[in-house]
Amino acid sequence: MKRRRFLQAVSSGAVLSSCRGRLEEQIWRGIAMGIEVTVKYHGDGDLDSAIQAVAEAEEALTLWSSDSSLSRLNREGFLNNPPKPLLECLRKSYELFEASEGVFDPTIHSFLTWAKGRYESGRTPAGEEITERLERVNFGLVGFSESKIILPEGMSLSLNAIAQGYLTDVFAENFSASSALVNFGEYRVIGPDSWPVEIEGKRHELIRALAVSSGSGQRLSATSAANHLMHPKTGESPPPGKVVAVEADEAWLADGLSTVVAIGGGIPDRYSSARIL
Repeated sequence: MKRRRFLQAVSSGAVLSSCRGRLEEQIWRGIAMGIEVTVKYHGDGDLDSAIQAVAEAEEALTLWSSDSSLSRLNREGFLNNPPKPLLECLRKSYELFEASEGVFDPTIHSFLTWAKGRYESGRTPAGEEITERLERVNFGLVGFSESKIILPEGMSLSLNAIAQGYLTDVFAENFSASSALVNFGEYRVIGPDSWPVEIEGKRHELIRALAVSSGSGQRLSATSAANHLMHPKTGESPPPGKVVAVEADEAWLADGLSTVVAIGGGIPDRYSSARIL
């Protein structure tokens, strides 16, 4: 059973903008990937087409639903005729995988799932079993094309490290307002205006896209640093309190790079326009 119609409108309304000369500021709220999302905008915009585009993309990428394309891929090990959003995210992921020399790797999901089970059963993963499990983490072994995706045995994928950013971009690219701040867990600005966002209590005037990564969102252990962010070569997690914010031209890229930096990597040279805040 699907958890819901993937993207739901929660409420919408309008408040007066505090900036002189701007049109009235509209606020739209919804739910995507299990979290509340918002869009603040000036002027008219076609919300319906943007919402529909995100709903279709989310239906392919989410792990919340056992019926999604990604869930079926993980369950069956292959997927024929993959939908466009899934294929696009795999291509973007592979770009980051190569540029980061393997630090960005969506197949860490199989190791994370295994480690989470160990911690839940009261066992701390260690030694040879960690080494053995990490042998199943290598995005370079995943085969994908417009006709089929194939996962090696024992591998599974999560695109959570870029999915929220990707959905942010999908909305932004299908929304026609003259100025907007899209927040789907990651931020992206539409139009020439800057928009204020808060990062760790500090105000930042955003003109592009922004993503924030932290291990505090999903702790696996109360007695260790283990969390949902794990380095694909070591299985180690950054300190849960570590917060990384990255600004880039697109939200998917900011999202992926914030994960890379959070687990100990740097911003690859090919993304020289991105920066750590």
